Parts: sequence; C-alpha cells; structure tokens
Amino acid sequence: MTAEIIALIGLALVFGISALRNVHMGALALVAAFIVGIGVVGEGLDDVLGGFPVDALIILVGITYLFGIARETGTIDWLVDRSLGLIGDRVALLPWGLWLIATGVACLGTSHAAFAVVPIAMSLAATHRISSTMMGIAMSSAIVGGALAPTSIVGITVQTVASSADIPYNAALMFGLSVGVNALVVLAAFFMFGGRELIQRTRQARDNGPDGAVGGAGVPAGGSGGVATLERTEVKAPTKITAMQVLVIVSILTLIGGFFLLTTLDVDINLGVVALTIAVILALVDPGVGRRGIARIDWGTILLLGGIITYVEVLTRLGAIEQLGEAARSVSVPIVAALVICIVAGLVSAFASTIGIIGALIPLAVPLLVPGGGLETTGFIYALAISASLVDCAPFGTTGATIVASTVEHDRPRVNRDLTVWGLSMVVIGPVVTLLTMVVPFLWF
Repeated sequence: MTAEIIALIGLALVFGISALRNVHMGALALVAAFIVGIGVVGEGLDDVLGGFPVDALIILVGITYLFGIARETGTIDWLVDRSLGLIGDRVALLPWGLWLIATGVACLGTSHAAFAVVPIAMSLAATHRISSTMMGIAMSSAIVGGALAPTSIVGITVQTVASSADIPYNAALMFGLSVGVNALVVLAAFFMFGGRELIQRTRQARDNGPDGAVGGAGVPAGGSGGVATLERTEVKAPTKITAMQVLVIVSILTLIGGFFLLTTLDVDINLGVVALTIAVILALVDPGVGRRGIARIDWGTILLLGGIITYVEVLTRLGAIEQLGEAARSVSVPIVAALVICIVAGLVSAFASTIGIIGALIPLAVPLLVPGGGLETTGFIYALAISASLVDCAPFGTTGATIVASTVEHDRPRVNRDLTVWGLSMVVIGPVVTLLTMVVPFLWF
C-alpha cells in the first residue's frame, strides 16, 4: 500500500471516528498529520507544522473575540429586540423577518451566535400558528446563509482554503450567492408549509384593524393546537442603548465597511488583525467585558480548522491531492466529477463538520479548476461551499438538533421527520441547483 493511499485512508478515518466516537475532528486531524507526516512520509515536525494556518487562525481569534464582546455587552440582544419590534404581529412577515435577523446575527463571527434567535423564532411559530417546519427551515437557512459571510467562520475558512490553493475567490460574491440561494430555500418552504394562509391572515388582520379578530380559517398551518385567534406578539419596550453598545455597533460597522473597502482596493490585510485590534480597544474601555469576551472565542473551531488544513497540507506535499485530481480529471465529463464532489460534501456535512468537509474537499477540486481541468473560471467553489451547508437543517448536526430541541414539545416528532427529509433531499437538490446556476452557464465561455 502506497503512502498516498495510507494518507487518504487516514483522512477518511478522521471523519469516520469523529462521527462515530464524537471525538473532536480537529484534534484527530492534527494527530493524524503528525502520524502520517512524520511516521509514514518521514517529514520533520517543523515541516508538518509548516502547514498550520496561522493567518486563518488569527482571523478566527480576532473575529470571534470582537463579536464575543458584542454579545457580552448585550449589543446583539438589543439589535434583535429592535428588529422584532419593527416586525410586530404581521404574521406573514415573521418567518422572513426572523430569517433576516438570524442571517445578520450569523454574520457576526460565528454562525452559532444565531442559535440565540432560534428559541424565539420557534416560540413565535407556535404562538402565531405558523408551521414549525417552515420556521425551522428559515432558521437553518439563516444560519448557513450568514455563515458564508466574509466576517463569519465558515466564510473565512472557504476564503482561506481557496487562497492557499491559489483559486480566484470573491468573498462578497460568495456571501451574496449564499444569501440568494437560501432566500429561495425559504421561499419554497414558505409556500410548501402554509405561507398562503399566513398571507390571508395578515390581510384579514389589516382589514379588521388593530383591535379586530384575526383568527385564520381552516386547519392551523403549524398544527399547533387549535388556537381560535391569533395572539399578538408581545414586544417588550426596547431598553435604552448604552454608550458601550453604541461603541460596539460603530466598531462592527467600521470593521465590515473597512473590509469591503480594502477588498475593493486590493489591499492585502488580515481581517483578524483589524478585528483583534478593535476588540482590544474595547477591552481597554471595559476590562470586565474584555475578559468575558475571551471565553467567547471559538477555540473548538480554531482547532478544527487548524487540524484539517494541516492534514490536507500533508496530503498535498505527498501528492495524494494531485492523484485524486487526476482521477477526477480522467472523467470524460468534468461536470459529473463536480456533481459527485458536491454530493459527497453534502452527505458528509449532514453528519459531520461543514467546516471540516469544506477544508478537505476544496483542495480536491483544484485540478478541475486549473487550465485543462474542464471547470476553470467557474463558480465551482461557490457551489461546493453552498452544497455543503444546505444540508445543515437535518437533525443529525448541531443546527438541526438545536431547531428540533427549540420546537414546542408536541411538534418535535413532526419537525424532526420533516427536517430529516428536507435535509437529506438537499444532498442532491443543492448540488444540482448550484452547479446548474453557478457552473454550467460558464462552461462554454
């Protein structure tokens, strides 16, 4: 058995053991990198650690520290409360408004921050007789859509891996495509799970006036228990914004605006350095918040990304990635190879880490993107990243499980079943739609 085959088997074992034994994938990958790099290939420790993505980890530390401070100061909670106040009790707008809110929160460092919105959304779904399945899909789409923002961990991961592989990449385009695709997903779920009835009830409420009855006719969309009339959202009066919260909001806007400006001007700057600098300034203003913000740094994801990329770098130096690429390029129709890679990404991501599978598979796609590979100058990387994330509503992973757990108790079995079917269907539907829209149209240019 060749060293390349051993190394590829090692990568498969990392994913398999992590899923079956619930061992941290990043730690497994890092140990595997040492075993394969030193024990099988004969590299030195410095060579193995040379693939450790320091720049990417600085970005993750800076971003998650800054937005950890934002959560500790209550800034994100304040923004959510204000946003809910704007939506009010317009029932047809609730899924869309909460999707927008959760998407915005998911952009802020780690998409898991949007998990704070999920219990609110699922509770409002039950109160307003909105399908819990519809709301669950909206929340999942918000989390995975915002996750590919250039200020969120998954988006940073894609950009880092693409840059290290010398693949042309536009962070703003990736984010726009992600939000656009997920908006279509929410639109489909909206009309499949009772959206027309919500629109009708909203119109009735508007016609009856603020004091009129607004009960919807027919079977309640969410199956949430025969409520006769629509209960209005109790929106608490927003608390007065503090000076620290204003400072945090200005800091976030400065970071995001500055990032897009510098990207447009082709200025090479590490976003994490800027975020870390801003976070330290905020910590100097309020040391207590700064100390609590340290606990919000996503060390688990940092270890995950570091371990996966280090192992993939060992595979690259060994030539295993090139061999897989040659096998993919030998397929007579490159789009078929692309479809297989995207389906594998979605299937594995449903049961394992989205970040991990993206970090492992993007390098495998490189040979398809180089001159002569068949898919050069296309949106394959964007399609791959989105395909790997669309399945996250399945309850096998953290996002889907959180949504099911936040659903009212009598609705959980149905939501669990619906999200399982929906998530697994995305394993195929996601790659087909993304490749048809982001790859196929450019094959003849």
